[in-house]
Amino acid sequence: MVIDEVLELVPSIPDPFVRVLTYGRIGVYLSKIKDPRAGKAFKKAFEELSKIEDPYSLVRALLAIGYSTSLAGLKSAKKAFREAMLSAQLLPEGIQDLLKAEAVDYLLALKDTDEAVFYATEIRNKTLRNKKLLGIFEKVLENLEGEKLNKIYKRRKVLLILETIEEPYREEAIVKSIRPLLSLGEYRLVLELINSIGSKLWIAQALNEVLEFLKNNEENSEMVKILIELSEELAKKVGEDIREDITYIFAIHGFIQQSVEVLKTLPTNKQRIIVREILTALLSKEDLEKLKILMESLPLDMLLMVKDVIFRVLERSSPKMEPMIQALLEREGISEDILVGITKYYLELNNLQQAIKVVKRINSERHKSVALGFLAHYLIRIGRVGDAIDVVLNIKDRSIASKLASELLVKVVEGKVNEKINTKKEIIAR
Repeated sequence: MVIDEVLELVPSIPDPFVRVLTYGRIGVYLSKIKDPRAGKAFKKAFEELSKIEDPYSLVRALLAIGYSTSLAGLKSAKKAFREAMLSAQLLPEGIQDLLKAEAVDYLLALKDTDEAVFYATEIRNKTLRNKKLLGIFEKVLENLEGEKLNKIYKRRKVLLILETIEEPYREEAIVKSIRPLLSLGEYRLVLELINSIGSKLWIAQALNEVLEFLKNNEENSEMVKILIELSEELAKKVGEDIREDITYIFAIHGFIQQSVEVLKTLPTNKQRIIVREILTALLSKEDLEKLKILMESLPLDMLLMVKDVIFRVLERSSPKMEPMIQALLEREGISEDILVGITKYYLELNNLQQAIKVVKRINSERHKSVALGFLAHYLIRIGRVGDAIDVVLNIKDRSIASKLASELLVKVVEGKVNEKINTKKEIIAR
């Protein structure tokens, strides 16, 4: 009874366009429960069309009916869309484009991408046409894995829509297609598409997408190898050297070995800049695993390029960084000034045994004297004056030894004085 009353009340809505929309929506809901009054609602919607005087609103109403009847599963749905588009031909070009764009939106909501492409390609305005095609393309990519279609058809569908999209939207479309296509195993196709990109910015973004996918998939070694080989070809194509971007992208995504391989092909001045950027980025993220691998993988000459950054890490004395420091210690030929810094790092962490092990690896008299100086100073600080004296006796650098000997002697006197002061306090307290 309520539904009949609602249908009777719809004519009270002043705007005939809104009446069409209302009847259509009611029809959709009623069709869900197979209520025969759904047909009555749609019939009323069509009758209201004759009361719309504005041609633009009339075509929009036809599109709305087409959408509603499609949702209800009626065969007349596509006919409504076609009639709308035929009626639109009498209107100015700009208005026609807006109506075709609206038709595309309805068809996308209905997941009818083939029909949506048909109307989108007829839009004359280049910007609007390509934006709508890009929207269709995104919808196709969203449904790619779920569609029960064979791999060849899926591939063809993607390429057909991609062919209709013009620059600069095409490069964006390629980037959006990368991960869905890789999920289908279309590695070679992805590389071909990346190779067709002309913009350095979009190439970098495309490689970013590839690596995001590869990071979560085991079958990546072959793909990464191909990417490295492709980088030089892409660099020639865009007329710019993109290896710096590729090196950074590889490293940030955890492909450290591959990053280092590309780094080796760069000039020394570029290596210094990129290694610093990579190390700084990984430190800011506190990505300890990648930092450890980076310390293991960088050639010694590149490590020396960022020695100042390493020293800053050591000075912070963060226990979190120990995996990175251990990786440095395991390197053969690590510079002795870094070993001195590591000695101090472990002493700051109160890891005396590890600090002593590091000191034993230092050979040069100057660096050993500095490291022993840190060690003696630490021993003084924790009250092991006798051990500190033994260390000072082994320091070859007279300047360092003299300063420490002075500090030791003062420390001994300070200890005795404090002892007497405390004794007097105890006697008075009694």
